[in-house]
Amino acid sequence: MSSALELVDARDARVERIWRSLESQSEPSYFLSWGWISNWISMLPKPPQLAVISDGDAPIGAFFLGRQRIRRSGVFASDALFLNATGTPRHDELTIEHNGILSNRHSMRSLASIVDLLPGQWHELFLPAINKLTFEDLEAVPGYRIKIDKQSPAPYVDLDKVRKAKDGYVSLLGSSTRTQLRRSRRVVGEIKLEIATGETQAMDIYGEMIHLHARRWNALGKSGAFADPWFEQFHRRLIINRLAHGEIQLARARAGDQTIGCLYNLVFRGRVLFYQSGLASHEDSHVKPGFLTHAAAIEHNAMLGHAVYDLLGGEGRYKQQLSTNETHLVWARIQRPMLRFSIEDRLRTAKQKFVAARPKLASPPA
Repeated sequence: MSSALELVDARDARVERIWRSLESQSEPSYFLSWGWISNWISMLPKPPQLAVISDGDAPIGAFFLGRQRIRRSGVFASDALFLNATGTPRHDELTIEHNGILSNRHSMRSLASIVDLLPGQWHELFLPAINKLTFEDLEAVPGYRIKIDKQSPAPYVDLDKVRKAKDGYVSLLGSSTRTQLRRSRRVVGEIKLEIATGETQAMDIYGEMIHLHARRWNALGKSGAFADPWFEQFHRRLIINRLAHGEIQLARARAGDQTIGCLYNLVFRGRVLFYQSGLASHEDSHVKPGFLTHAAAIEHNAMLGHAVYDLLGGEGRYKQQLSTNETHLVWARIQRPMLRFSIEDRLRTAKQKFVAARPKLASPPA
């Protein structure tokens, strides 16, 4: 029996039933859990439709399908679709990762297999932050162009390795990182990790994290992630609604009565995802608040029996230094074979060659 795709309004009562059923039969990231998705739907002024793939009467896969008409370089317009995203930069600043299709594990559907089922006249499908293995499946899609916009390592800590390490987590790190972490611990003294267990405590840690986060970014002349009220309200609502379900971990590392740093982590099926942080400054430049705070959280989560401490995607050197393993994420597009995209590629290549060939101005004398 051939598969069919149906679009369902995001606020239809069937959406929760379909999503929860597929979630129970699969192994999604937290960003595809009902806890996150239900909050997302509620916060968006106009959420994307749910695309449901069925064989007969049984849903075997689902994903949200955003749609926007976008224009690049002020010339080329594109009717674009977005996998589990809106296509609106403000709302997509949530930057979900480990993206994909929620599928029944017994009837798995790859991205490649559903491209021809996509409805309407579309020009390109944006695939933000999919796993590299998922992307490699797309390379076999016939009749379409595959474009890579970005690739990023996604470092993580295998918490089973931490539990098995004779000399603890620190012994798994590179020599330079070990030295910096141990020196930081000697300077600040004993670190105690506070984990929020109720809403009042959670909001207190969340508030301090936002304050520390903003202070660090403001010092660099930037506003930080929580400056947008919509972004901040999204997470405040998520924390209030999902803390009791064990999906939110707000942690505060302290030395004595001084806060070293605060972490906002998402917890789902043994995976702890580091989402955001706020770190204090220290008068001793050799002290690494980020190392201290993450190390305390990693050791705590290893003790709880979790499987992975996921630092998520990014080129930040500290993520590489603190991790034991890594996977890779890809931001890609599937494009129809259209002349406009070929012209766009040629113009981009010509511009890059022009910039590369342009003589550089000599530096002024000292």
